[in-house]
Amino acid sequence: MPHPLPLTPDDPAPSRLTIHLARRALTMVPDAAPLDDAAVAVRGREIVDVGPRRAVLKTCSGTVLDHGPATLMPGLINAHCHLELAHLRGAIPPGLGFAGWVRRLLSLPMRGFDQDAATAAVREMAASGTAGVADIATRHPGRTARILKREGLAAVVFFEEFGFTPPTGPDPDFPADLDGLAAGEAVQVSVAGHALYSTHPDRLRAAKAWTLRHARPFSLHLAEHEGEVRLLRDGTGEFADLLRERILPRDYRPPGRSPVAHADALGLLDAHTLAVHVVHVDDRDIRTLVSRGCGVCLCPRSNAFIGVGQAPWDALFPAGARVCLGTDSPASNHDLDLWNEVRYLFEHWKNCTLAAVLAALTVTPARTLGLGKTMGMLAPGMRSGVTLLPGDIADA
Repeated sequence: MPHPLPLTPDDPAPSRLTIHLARRALTMVPDAAPLDDAAVAVRGREIVDVGPRRAVLKTCSGTVLDHGPATLMPGLINAHCHLELAHLRGAIPPGLGFAGWVRRLLSLPMRGFDQDAATAAVREMAASGTAGVADIATRHPGRTARILKREGLAAVVFFEEFGFTPPTGPDPDFPADLDGLAAGEAVQVSVAGHALYSTHPDRLRAAKAWTLRHARPFSLHLAEHEGEVRLLRDGTGEFADLLRERILPRDYRPPGRSPVAHADALGLLDAHTLAVHVVHVDDRDIRTLVSRGCGVCLCPRSNAFIGVGQAPWDALFPAGARVCLGTDSPASNHDLDLWNEVRYLFEHWKNCTLAAVLAALTVTPARTLGLGKTMGMLAPGMRSGVTLLPGDIADA
């Protein structure tokens, strides 16, 4: 079985060309057929040429790597991760339910930043073919961004707004560790709202407005668990009790809506929003997400690890939702290998198709995260790098 090509930092000799040969290439270019007897020429991370091997070898010269019967494809995009929690890998047992998982998380050290753990997590992603990531950072977005930049991954690092204090102005209170991080590079910074149940509505609106002004994506945990649904519907349940202990203001009143309906009423849903999880949604919610053009990030193994149920895959994909895949954090998953998310879907969803999941790993998250000009496809000028489709998934 072919293993994913490890995607390593940009070549220190940027003029050196590597030509990957394989039986087939899936370019992920819309409406393009699979390319047989394929070649992809790459300089660093930038794709220089894609085509039949004879044509590419005639115009390009460099180190040739022949992968035999394998299938080449663009590097993957992990659409949801929390690298700040990399030091908590294995610290929380599975199956606690969301309230139990949160209680355990809050009992663990959260304030510091483990540089070594975060670096190891980024290298783990790269080793399994991930070329880009959407990472959520509550305290140290600059440190995370610099690790991703150093390790050669493209990224959107979301500084996460959290808490029920209203915003003090139109701009987020960005941490000082973002100072000096250049804009417009492969690693960009944007703003996310943590969740409807943990963040003041005005803070969420302000964060969304900032992303629109700066043409950046917006991310939000949405409809992840039943406790969120109950809190927003009528303010009851174990999770509501936990939030009253920790964060909810005394005058909190539930909006009486589903999470998706409430997010829509706040003006948070559009084509530049990535709604993460969407486990507890009904047909009306799905129609709203599709009509607004939202990206939808599924994290199936994290949902299974915590024990919150699973998103309605059979409804989301046929409805035309812009589905992406993410691993979520090392505190709620066994590893950061996106191919294991795909394997989980094939094992648990009888209608899963290769075309659907490959789009959810490449071109769809690239477009949703504003990376579509540089990521998600095998085409000249793209900086997706190249990886291999694992044989067991190709044959699924």
